[in-house]
Amino acid sequence: MLIKPDQLDNHLTKGLAGCYFVHGDEPLLQQEICDAIRNKARHEGFLERDLFHAEGRFDWQQITASDQAMSLFSSRKIIEIRIPNGKPGKEGSAALNLLVENPNPDNLVLISSGKIDSKSQSSKWFKALDAAGVCMAVFPLEAQQMGRWINNRVKKLDLTITPDACELLIQRTEGNLLATAQELEKFTLNGANFEITAQHIDSDVGGLARYSNYQLVDTALMGQASHSLTMLYGLKEEGTSAMDILWVLSREVRLLASVIGNSQGIEAGLRQERVWEKRKSYLRTAAKQHDHQSAQHMLAQCEAIDQCVKGVSKANTWDLLSGLIMQLAGKPIH
Repeated sequence: MLIKPDQLDNHLTKGLAGCYFVHGDEPLLQQEICDAIRNKARHEGFLERDLFHAEGRFDWQQITASDQAMSLFSSRKIIEIRIPNGKPGKEGSAALNLLVENPNPDNLVLISSGKIDSKSQSSKWFKALDAAGVCMAVFPLEAQQMGRWINNRVKKLDLTITPDACELLIQRTEGNLLATAQELEKFTLNGANFEITAQHIDSDVGGLARYSNYQLVDTALMGQASHSLTMLYGLKEEGTSAMDILWVLSREVRLLASVIGNSQGIEAGLRQERVWEKRKSYLRTAAKQHDHQSAQHMLAQCEAIDQCVKGVSKANTWDLLSGLIMQLAGKPIH
């Protein structure tokens, strides 16, 4: 069953489904949707949780074993599976089909993944998940939706915001929900009922005196390799984590790969991916520097950096990030 993210609260008041599949390329919305499902499940007695990251050489038999295992504490269990690239492969497809064909009533299955392409949406495993429970596709918000999202967020934080401040914030963060949420959180330091004005946004959001992960990505997309490296190590000195930078970079690389790979051309790719008008020039410039092969190479670099951050690899994370930045800027290090 397909539902929209804004229908989730109403759905949860009526009870839980046995399986949820949340996919898309807006990580903050996806995270909050999964949080809401987990919280509801805990209230319903699902007190244990087995979490699996299905990437690399993942052993899908772990999923089957977890589903069939008896609970140690006689409580119900959440089986959570994260598939970053949205492609479970042959073994994973079989495991997912098996998981939902004979559901264990004591388990709740929560699957999250990156964006699912049209080919995968026609696959047997995708259709099985759709038939077995609830599917939600999470897309970046359009400008009008963004305004409503900001106002709802502000209310939850016990703040208020003027209409012109809301519009300016959307322009500064360019529709990035994580960046917008972080900026709004900062204003809570001013106390409850603080009113955010355009002057506050102008002074405090995206100031020229500091770098941001998003400025770094845009600079690299425009081919400014040297300046990109300066920004990268400036962010490092400011205490920005490598994982935060990788998250922004990998998202942009996936977007670029999708735009380049569109069979109808770059402009069609930009429309399909709903790229904001202000950001199209960055992607157009980068698309001239890259092809399918270089995009796939950058995706492999992202995976290598992720493994490094998690301690699987002993390589220098910041050196690998530098290499990815140079590659993205069209100046690969050989």
